[in-house]
Amino acid sequence: MYDADPSLPELDADQLYLERRLTGIEPVRQRRAGGDSFESPLLGRLQFAQMPSGRPSYWHGEIRMPDSRFGLRIVCEVESDRAPGADHIACVVALRRLQLQDAILCAPMINKRLETTLPPRHISADELVLTSIHLPPRPLIDARFELGFRARSCPLLSLVVVFVRGVPRSVRVDSDG
Repeated sequence: MYDADPSLPELDADQLYLERRLTGIEPVRQRRAGGDSFESPLLGRLQFAQMPSGRPSYWHGEIRMPDSRFGLRIVCEVESDRAPGADHIACVVALRRLQLQDAILCAPMINKRLETTLPPRHISADELVLTSIHLPPRPLIDARFELGFRARSCPLLSLVVVFVRGVPRSVRVDSDG
């Protein structure tokens, strides 16, 4: 600069500006390792499974149900490798409490689907036992979740019901045998 006072020191850059920019850069967060465990009295012991970037990772485990010969498999999808939150725990507790009402809602749809199998079968709501809960990353906001049932009369059949906004929409029947 031609008009600048030569007695003033020359500044390369504004130090406050540079310090602010450096503090704004966050270090790269390490991703959670697969196989980590999470313990909760209501969910039991869950293990972490890492998914590729862009897909939600999940925690999975199985707890013994005191009134059933079947275990309850729990899968909680999460965003950003977090542990299952209070919303996951609240949904699992509510679904366990409402399993009889959910079985009553699902029985007609399950029977309609079982009519297409060979041999055709019929299952009453009293026979259905909740065996799996699959929750999305934000279970109180996301509209879709899955419940799995087994029937006491047909223990080799796994019946998965997809719920959308609390209403059963579709049924998938798998066989173990």
